[in-house]
Amino acid sequence: MRYFVSYARRDNNVERLCEIRALLGGSDCTYVDDLEVHDPSTDRTRAVVDALECAETFIAVYSEHYLMTEWTRWEFESALHMGIEVAALLPNNRFARPSDPQWPWPRRVPHARNAAAREVGGASMTESSPRQS
Repeated sequence: MRYFVSYARRDNNVERLCEIRALLGGSDCTYVDDLEVHDPSTDRTRAVVDALECAETFIAVYSEHYLMTEWTRWEFESALHMGIEVAALLPNNRFARPSDPQWPWPRRVPHARNAAAREVGGASMTESSPRQS
């Protein structure tokens, strides 16, 4: 199983990211951007897109600021658009699916570019790319 972990940097330190990676089975199957070694000559956005394309499950780490950044909203929407299974990692280290009562976000997620509402699990999303950060 290949996991892509999406998180708000301001809410997750390196120790937390390492804990999440271990929870998901270690480094061979889990992409956590801030724990990856990136080639400085490679486009960082391309690296994220490549990791998303290889993912079987998208893990959104629930936090106060998760849906407040354009980057995490873009990752979330891209995963939905690509048909990747989506789960939320809750603060108690339990997982929730969009159909679970514990799902932490509204069933509609604001779009990364224009704040238009999109259905969680919906198929109609606009192509966009993340802003470099």
